[in-house]
Amino acid sequence: MQLRKPHTSELADSSAAELSDAPASSPKLNGLKGDARDRAAEKKRRLARKHEFRSRTSPLDFETLEREQNPMRGFFVLFWTFMAFYVLVTAYQNWRRDGFIVSLRFYFIFSQDAWGLIKADAAMVGSMFFSVVFQKLFVWGLIPRAQVRIVQHTLQSIWFAACLFTVFWKSWPWIQSGFFVLHSIAMMFKMHSYNAYNIELFFKNLRLQKLRKLVAAHKKDDDAPRSPTSPVTPSSPTLTGFDDPQSPDAIRAEITLLERELVKPSHAYPNNITFFNFIDYLLVPTLVYELEYPRTKDFRPLYFLQKAAATFATFGLLYISYEHYIHPVLLDMSNLGFFDSFMQLLMPFMMCYLLIFFIIFECICNAFAELTFFADREFYDDWWNSVTFDEFARKWNKPVHEFLLRHVYLESITSYKLSKNDATLLTFFLSSCVHELVMVIIGKRLRFYLFFMQMFQIPLIYISRLPFFRGRKTAGNAFFWFGMFMGPPLLAVVYMREHYA
Repeated sequence: MQLRKPHTSELADSSAAELSDAPASSPKLNGLKGDARDRAAEKKRRLARKHEFRSRTSPLDFETLEREQNPMRGFFVLFWTFMAFYVLVTAYQNWRRDGFIVSLRFYFIFSQDAWGLIKADAAMVGSMFFSVVFQKLFVWGLIPRAQVRIVQHTLQSIWFAACLFTVFWKSWPWIQSGFFVLHSIAMMFKMHSYNAYNIELFFKNLRLQKLRKLVAAHKKDDDAPRSPTSPVTPSSPTLTGFDDPQSPDAIRAEITLLERELVKPSHAYPNNITFFNFIDYLLVPTLVYELEYPRTKDFRPLYFLQKAAATFATFGLLYISYEHYIHPVLLDMSNLGFFDSFMQLLMPFMMCYLLIFFIIFECICNAFAELTFFADREFYDDWWNSVTFDEFARKWNKPVHEFLLRHVYLESITSYKLSKNDATLLTFFLSSCVHELVMVIIGKRLRFYLFFMQMFQIPLIYISRLPFFRGRKTAGNAFFWFGMFMGPPLLAVVYMREHYA
């Protein structure tokens, strides 16, 4: 998984029509009387989410290409045909040189303590269900409202620290350690989004109840008999977030907005806080929690089997690429210079990078989407056409991008009053720290190579926006691909030389 920053223009095109779909991770719900600053802050929070889930297909899905008669669908067949010959040629060369088709050295590495990894991963996922208990206790009033955020982050920090301790305690090889820590990070994102959004819905539900009482009281006052000499005075209390705070219509409008967010056809807060709902959320391929997601009507067994088969086939390609084109170079790295190591590993690492993208976002995500009837299959966009690195950041990994957009970038603006540039820098910084944490866990060393390379994307973004690249999409795309071919393989080499040279 690769963490991605949000684009700095995500807030600019939000509209007032999205008020009901605007959760904030740290709501500051005012009383029924508030000053102009509180009203402005509340309005800004409601604009703090742009993206909505909707029914969409995966760009590289062959069924989509066939249905739309996409002229590029032949390249999908070309890819798998090329990969088939790639496997055959590799097997033939191994047979001629070593007397076997596929070496099993890599298999013995990633199969080490496989049952231990499975049990630890199952325990990690099972421990996440304390979030449901936490939300129930909060709804029942057993957790103080003023301290709920502190309790939430404390519990999540203890949980994540336990996951990291498990990796060090188990002393797994780098593959098992990498898988477990990446899965733990993804589950931590899910947990945070679940808790943050439900806490916000709790406060919004309180406000909804108060507004309903105001409407009822206002109606009662209007229905009360008055003497002919009694003056008529407005009875509606001041509300935040509206131009006319005395208008009963404004109260009813806000009630409608809150009801649209709190009540969905399949779930309504707080009835959504159940173990079954949480299981469903863990299985859907998204990192942000919603009361309701768009769903498909039918489960297609053949489509699911196709994605499952593609997962295993792509993993086989990864195995062959590492076993026969990367691992031998690593074993001989002590006899190779840095430049020789880089040149020999450049193409194999880039091949693995692309295969990992395909196996995660096209195979695994679509398989889980089909299994859970999840209709929004746009887990990535046409990132290969990117002309800037911030465009690549938005398109390459949409699940993580959406999480960072909502819970880091926008939250830092709405809750901590950061500017857009500062929020962007903070998002990059946190993303880089998480990336480096993965490398620390895998390599058991702190080197900051990945951290600085992640942060180096910021000047690259400004370079790609220079006048020379404006209006020259081909040049921008070539600059982007040059960075892609240099960056990931270079990082892999510097980390690998720490262990093998």
